[in-house]
Amino acid sequence: MKFAYSSLACPQWTIEQAIEAAVRYGYDAIEWRLADGEIITSETPGPVQRRLREVPAAHGIAIVCLDTSCRIVQPSAQERVKAIEEAKRMIDLAAELVAPFVRVFGGPLPEGITRSSILEPTAEVLRTIGIYGAERNVTVTLETHDAWSHSTDVLELLQAVASPTVKVLWDIHHTYRTGEAPTQSVASLGSNIAFAHVKDGHPAETPAGWELCLLNEGVVPLREAFSALKQNGHDGYLSLEWEKKWHPEIAEPEIALPQAIKWLHDFWQQAESRKE
Repeated sequence: MKFAYSSLACPQWTIEQAIEAAVRYGYDAIEWRLADGEIITSETPGPVQRRLREVPAAHGIAIVCLDTSCRIVQPSAQERVKAIEEAKRMIDLAAELVAPFVRVFGGPLPEGITRSSILEPTAEVLRTIGIYGAERNVTVTLETHDAWSHSTDVLELLQAVASPTVKVLWDIHHTYRTGEAPTQSVASLGSNIAFAHVKDGHPAETPAGWELCLLNEGVVPLREAFSALKQNGHDGYLSLEWEKKWHPEIAEPEIALPQAIKWLHDFWQQAESRKE
């Protein structure tokens, strides 16, 4: 198993600092969401884009994914065209970075629109950008997020897409919060899982009713999820998504990043010794 972390973890760091930390703590790859603390978009300046590609390469760190803000579920044909255009621009950037994956969101269901009625139009968006990505050696991954967190809904959409050019970014935390066991998620999504987002949390008296915490300090069944992935033959990346950018109150990256990689390494070493 290979380990990455999302640059959401370090909004105060430069690109260089993020990569130096990956080397120092023992991560194999970086998942790019922020560059110098700013969200990466198709408008990110050229010199910054070059650093996103060149700095990891110079340090032997892979780029696992370029995370976008693209939402593919849109209520009108015009808005779907805009979503496709933006996704294509981000796929072009991912190709420049030599990132194998690009992440898109489904997003919430538009008001007054049912899941069944939006399924085929959304599948066509995914087919279009999936083919575009495949021509550039970039695989589109749909994250289990928003209205598309449950594996049953994601699988139905993938079946409508009916193309190997679109895969799933399994956010273990999001599917768990829908009430779904990790074994069910893996059974449903199987080989469609490109890689997985890892984070932990627990119920709390907050507006969201939930609070993020360091790995293995919450209630998300990470061990069960990892065992299910292993039994399914998954050997891709586990990527820590420490959302410091969105939740400034959580632990600093200097604490979260080394804690996570140590726990992940320890788990997999123990799993190998037990032949799980």
